[in-house]
Amino acid sequence: MDACFYNVKDQQIDIENLANQFINVYRLQGYAAQYVGNKEQGLIQLKKGGDFEAVLGLQAAISLSLQRTEGGVVVAAGQQKWVDKVTLGAASFLIPALAPLVITAGLGAVRQISLAKRAFSVLDGVIRQQYPEVQINPTAHGAGFSGF
Repeated sequence: MDACFYNVKDQQIDIENLANQFINVYRLQGYAAQYVGNKEQGLIQLKKGGDFEAVLGLQAAISLSLQRTEGGVVVAAGQQKWVDKVTLGAASFLIPALAPLVITAGLGAVRQISLAKRAFSVLDGVIRQQYPEVQINPTAHGAGFSGF
């Protein structure tokens, strides 16, 4: 899932409050997290792992863009951090001494995939706490989303 449409009848979803609660969940788990935006649109960025983990291909990062549309809010996952995993995988085939990095790059890829899936799951939970009557449509590609 790379986009989701959240609709609450007769209410507007407070994007800033939603983003802040979402970020707090991840900060408690040791993620670097930030939100930049306003009441109409914004960007959430999450990252886990420092420079050493980035070198090993274990760092995971994701961006979620939020935009108010007619009838709700569209949340879309941005480009994840795949370059380091692909680079390490390719380098390990060219330089045999780097072969163990294939394992860490593979673990990093799994971590990256699970971060994207989990982010939408956590977001669903946070929004359901604030708006129990929310309708969630994971197939809202193009539902008024203009991107950033």
